[in-house]
Amino acid sequence: MFVSQLLPGPAEMPGVALSLVLLLFRLPAPGAEMVLVTTGLDVTINIRQAVGSPSFADCQMCIVGDGDIVCHQEYRFLPNVSLLINFTCADPQHAFIMDVKKDIGEDHDLEDLLPQDLPRLNTTYIWAINVPYKVGVRINFDGTPVWQTDLAHCPDLVQYRVTGHVQYDNTSEVPVGTFCRNGTISNLKIQGRTLITLEVPWSEVNDDTGFQLSFVPPIGMFSVVTAILQPGSLVYFMSANWPLGFPNDELMSWKVAVPPNYHATVTEENFTKPICVKREAGWFFGRSVLGKISGQFHNTFIITLQNCDMDYSYSSRLDFRFLVQVFNDYHDGFEIDLQRQDGVSVRLNQLLDSSNGLSCICRTPVSSDCAPELQVGPGDHLNVSVHFKCNPETDIAAEVTTNISCEVFPDCSIRQMDLVVPDTISSWPLAQQTFKWLVEAPAELTIELSTKRLKLQQLVPGERCDGNITYSMSTLCEHGLRSTLGLFCPGGAVDMIQTADTVSLELLTTDGWNTKDMDIRLAFVPRVTEDYIVKVSPVAGAPVHLLTPNWGEGMASKMTVSWDITVPEEQVVKLSFLNQSMPVCLHGHVFVSVDQQRDDSTVTNFRETDALPTHPLVLPHRFWLNVSNCEPEQGQLNLVVHLVVAQPEVTTDVLLIVAAAAARSGPDHRHRTGGVLRETLMCKRQRPPLAYGIYNPSAGRGKRRFGKSREDNESHIYAVIDEDRVYAAQFHKAQLVSIPEVDVYRPFQGPMGDQPPSRGPLPDAMVTNEIYTFVVKKQDAGTNGEMVTFLGSNDTPAS
Repeated sequence: MFVSQLLPGPAEMPGVALSLVLLLFRLPAPGAEMVLVTTGLDVTINIRQAVGSPSFADCQMCIVGDGDIVCHQEYRFLPNVSLLINFTCADPQHAFIMDVKKDIGEDHDLEDLLPQDLPRLNTTYIWAINVPYKVGVRINFDGTPVWQTDLAHCPDLVQYRVTGHVQYDNTSEVPVGTFCRNGTISNLKIQGRTLITLEVPWSEVNDDTGFQLSFVPPIGMFSVVTAILQPGSLVYFMSANWPLGFPNDELMSWKVAVPPNYHATVTEENFTKPICVKREAGWFFGRSVLGKISGQFHNTFIITLQNCDMDYSYSSRLDFRFLVQVFNDYHDGFEIDLQRQDGVSVRLNQLLDSSNGLSCICRTPVSSDCAPELQVGPGDHLNVSVHFKCNPETDIAAEVTTNISCEVFPDCSIRQMDLVVPDTISSWPLAQQTFKWLVEAPAELTIELSTKRLKLQQLVPGERCDGNITYSMSTLCEHGLRSTLGLFCPGGAVDMIQTADTVSLELLTTDGWNTKDMDIRLAFVPRVTEDYIVKVSPVAGAPVHLLTPNWGEGMASKMTVSWDITVPEEQVVKLSFLNQSMPVCLHGHVFVSVDQQRDDSTVTNFRETDALPTHPLVLPHRFWLNVSNCEPEQGQLNLVVHLVVAQPEVTTDVLLIVAAAAARSGPDHRHRTGGVLRETLMCKRQRPPLAYGIYNPSAGRGKRRFGKSREDNESHIYAVIDEDRVYAAQFHKAQLVSIPEVDVYRPFQGPMGDQPPSRGPLPDAMVTNEIYTFVVKKQDAGTNGEMVTFLGSNDTPAS
């Protein structure tokens, strides 16, 4: 025999002891359960046989009282009694169910709402709160918040059902809703009479109601639901009497609190409107103004449902169901770890207007520490989040700066160092990223930026890179920006850039960029005197544009730039000046020179007062293009140079001119002009590769020259005649600057200089007579090579 409780208390009736003694002499069957049930003040308990339970003969509920034992299928325990129950089976929870009802008035004690020591049966607790309509009833679920459901039962089979009444129909119950445990609703308020039920399965150990009751002043509407949302909440709310229609001419509201650093969105799931006689039905945000307001909510917001005076001749009704979702105020964060990144700093900047108080960039976990800008210095380590109102891909820009400097000349050991972006930085969820390298060298050295596989293409204004990265190169001086060399894309003809100034190289990226698209190498090399030296290797089928520094705003005063331009074998480069503007010089002159890297070549010079050629210059050999600025008085120096690799052309006109010159000159001259013809054809057929020298910082500003003795150079056998201006019209027709030159019937194959020629003009020595006018070729000082000129019938040198 199992006895839940055998000893009666002092307040129990005298017959209980006697009944207990009698019961002990009539022992129940083995496995039966005995329990003492005591009802309190205003509490009634009803135990009845469950539908579909075992037959009455298999499990009986027997009441011991007044010396008698009576078995029942249903028994109602009135308030303030104590009776001993014997269940004749071991599992009465499968045969019986129990209702426990407590009546509560306005003057009742609201503590101890749940009777204790009851049989373990499927139980429904009922609290009938009978108060005047002017009294508000508050049901506080602060300890165990609940959530509203439209299902018949909650997942754990523990559910609260709350019912109210309308003012003028005190007999008509209106369900507020069914609620399950572990939710977000912290309390309910109902106006007037309220009924609360709690259904608990027998397996649930229930020693607490899960709520507290209190009376409050009138709430001004049928009911108020208060919810405190949690991170990640997704909560449905339904109008009272869902889905059978909200009461006529009533109000209901939901007061929803949003956790800090989160925001909530409201989505209307279902909304049906009745036919109204008076007023309008609808839902709105706030308390008093009808009209929907869309948006996202922080802190606490209120939704109010208002019904009208409905026309009952129609079946339409007011029903409302909506969804509230909670989102983090911040997008997924990312880590900025500069502890192992030497000389690296990061600046984050929001692109949205911050005048309205919006701050996009937040430190985490202290996410309230937000600002429109964040600076992270070398060695720092922190996590960053982006406010939900800001899109990290469009509204946040990152600038990552790496400082590379060498202060002492002997310690500068950088040789071909790849400029790379650390993986931890390139993986940030920010599409707009700029990576900057500030490179500073001592006075004895020059900064060299080169490419290994992806040569650079300089952009003209209005052009954009086909890929997702762009380079911007500038130089700095003590007072800030000195000049901008320009914008460059991977995939071009620029092999190398040298400058003596501090370099600012920026990598501008767009969405989808890849670090594999980078190919910039840094080296410190011996000092050069030019402001910029750019090595260019054009190829056939890929036109090249070169712009002077600071294009548009004008090249800086007294600045020089030199392009070292190679010419592919068996081909020529056509050089054109596409866009130009020249200043008026206050001091000095602008010089634009084209100097082929051959000892026997001419230098083509232009000043700011000269007109640049409108037709392409055809250049068969590697050459220097030098531009130097004066000190301008007004205007700017801007040049755009266009390079195209083409096949050399030898026209019939040129051959006729050479033949005519030989016929008029007699045997000796025919011998020399025959060399010209041979050289012309050899340039066309079998031009040998050019030899390249290695830069020597001690060579000064001029080209390197290698002297020959008279015995070595054989210039006494065949000399070169420059006939640029002899048959100028015919040469221009063939788009040739000059007749190819000859040295013992061979093209020049000596070493070439890698340092640009000295700035400034090299004046041409003019030779004129009645037949010919031509330019004397350059001759290196210190050599004994002779320059023989043909002067027509006079044979008298010009003075």
